[in-house]
Amino acid sequence: MSIRSVIIGIFLACVMCASCYFNDYVVRPGTMIAHLLPAVAYGGLVVMVMLINPLLRLLGARFSFKGREVAAILALFLISCVIPGWSLGQMFPGTVMFPHYDNKINPSWSAMEVLNYAPEQMLCDASGDEGEAAVVGYITGMGEGDKHVKFTDIPWKVWRRPFLFWGPIVFSFLLGIFGLAIVFHKQWSKHEQLPYPIIQFASSLLPDENGRLAVVLKNKLFLIGFVFGLTVLLNNYLCRFFPQQLIPVKMHVDISPFAQLCPNILRGKGGMMFWPQFIYTVIGLAYFLPSEASFSMWIGPWLYCFVGGIFATYGIELRSARMMGLQPEVFIFAGGYFGILLIILYTGRQYYKNTLKRALFRKTDDEIPGYAVAGMRMFIIGMIVFVTMLHIAGVHWTIGILYAIISVMVYTVVSRVLAETGAFEVGTYVYPCVVLWGLFGETALGPKVLVTLFLVSTVLLAAPGWCVMPFLNHAMKLSEGNKVSLNKTVSWGVIVMILAIVISIPATIYWQYDRGALIPHWPRASSIYPFLNCVEIVNKLRAQGLEEFAMSQHGWSHWRNMSPYWNCIWTFLISTGLALLVAFGRLKWTWWPLHPVIFIFYGGHQGMLMSFSFGLGFFLKWIFTKYGGGRVYQQSKPLFIGLIAGTLMGQFIPMIVGTLYYVFTGQTV
Repeated sequence: MSIRSVIIGIFLACVMCASCYFNDYVVRPGTMIAHLLPAVAYGGLVVMVMLINPLLRLLGARFSFKGREVAAILALFLISCVIPGWSLGQMFPGTVMFPHYDNKINPSWSAMEVLNYAPEQMLCDASGDEGEAAVVGYITGMGEGDKHVKFTDIPWKVWRRPFLFWGPIVFSFLLGIFGLAIVFHKQWSKHEQLPYPIIQFASSLLPDENGRLAVVLKNKLFLIGFVFGLTVLLNNYLCRFFPQQLIPVKMHVDISPFAQLCPNILRGKGGMMFWPQFIYTVIGLAYFLPSEASFSMWIGPWLYCFVGGIFATYGIELRSARMMGLQPEVFIFAGGYFGILLIILYTGRQYYKNTLKRALFRKTDDEIPGYAVAGMRMFIIGMIVFVTMLHIAGVHWTIGILYAIISVMVYTVVSRVLAETGAFEVGTYVYPCVVLWGLFGETALGPKVLVTLFLVSTVLLAAPGWCVMPFLNHAMKLSEGNKVSLNKTVSWGVIVMILAIVISIPATIYWQYDRGALIPHWPRASSIYPFLNCVEIVNKLRAQGLEEFAMSQHGWSHWRNMSPYWNCIWTFLISTGLALLVAFGRLKWTWWPLHPVIFIFYGGHQGMLMSFSFGLGFFLKWIFTKYGGGRVYQQSKPLFIGLIAGTLMGQFIPMIVGTLYYVFTGQTV
């Protein structure tokens, strides 16, 4: 890593962390980190390699950036993307503040005093007049018109308590996840040689060692795809400024009249499948995926909604009405994730076992890289501290270990799927708290333990499609593939992650106090679920006369008084078995059409949203291969690289234009 690449990478990461919430909810030109292929990172890369670097080269070759320097900058920037979006930065403030507001507007909450079921250190201190004013200011905003509130006027005192608790628990968890990502890196990159489609795309754009344009950028097919994607998105953005002069290009097709021919799909809550979306980045990436992967991501949501419709006919709802509720869908998703986790661990069992031995200072015959050993130790230390913090909050250490295992499972599976398929939007969700609820029952765990786990899940796992580990894996793969020191990427990456936490969370809180935080969005909705569940659980326990007994559970009595929801357990086991069956079929038969990735998409919102585009990408690849052979398939790759690049640049430019427009006019488009 050169000094300037480190400085620029850290500077850009800090700017992004400070402005993420401002961009998403004040300027609103487009979500900065909308998914695991953030336009702010990869769209910025396109601008860098196609505009900025060529201009710098005109000043002299020494001013332009080499490919490895650009890779280093992007790697550090990707690591910073793990914090400010829905993965943590925008989930944490609402989770610890909104309950005070909801407690006032929901009579059932205040009558039941539900906030007393949560450890006080997990929520903001809203006691006294200062606390009341802090809640009101957070909800309504303290800024007046165009005048912004001062940073020092924010009532930071009420946030001190949750900062002191959540700081160690979040950092220890992220440290453990970072370490595990390091452990997985060699196995996935070297031993299994996973394709990392997104990193292949990014690496193809990087300049050479003399700072010259990448070869693909000069390809005519690349330019055709690039101009098409960029033109369509910029045209649609300019329609905001000139609605009477320009005509927007529709990015979807309405085939809803055909929905009546598929009543099972509608009963399975698959109505949005009849509004297929043209997502150019998905179409482009699908062209590079194994055919069974893109086919599975196309057909999976249809199958899930169809099966869900059949069950709905008999009065069994698979689709969840409440995301954190005790619903079959959570256990369907959890079973699929667990099946894939077993496959991951089995495939690399020898490497993982030897890495663990070395981390525990035992000798092994196999050569294990030092960074993997250090990563395993980071993982162990991070998880020990994480479980200890849960124990301090009232969660027995055995329950904490189970919770940590399920949490790590979610991050690992999402990361693996992204590395193998490039599927950058994940709409399925697995809440460890709900899985433990189904396994133990509310009587065995008690409402206080459950509320604690609900709050932790909301902060760390409410949005698996934005989780931490995939960004870390991509940063390491990018560094390794472009001869950037992996040790330096990891060392600087930890620093960047700490800076991202320190910058993004206060910046988010500032803008929420300035503009008002009561904005309908996923973090706001998620903040309601922990105590909504608490009301349901306490009412049920009171009706059964078991509230006092449930409240008295602690230590090993959680295990002695287990009362599982067997319908949830069987749902989990069946889903796990199906995932293993699909994986076995893929390994056994060459004609097998399905990929285990189907269990990550199922009927999640993002899966249904992307289904048509994955299918279109699969169909185009099939046409090119069938009628043109391998030669035409290879020659056509620049077309789809250009389509992805143009789309990402078309998403990135509005962020810059929207911000400048707001700065100079004080208005949003």
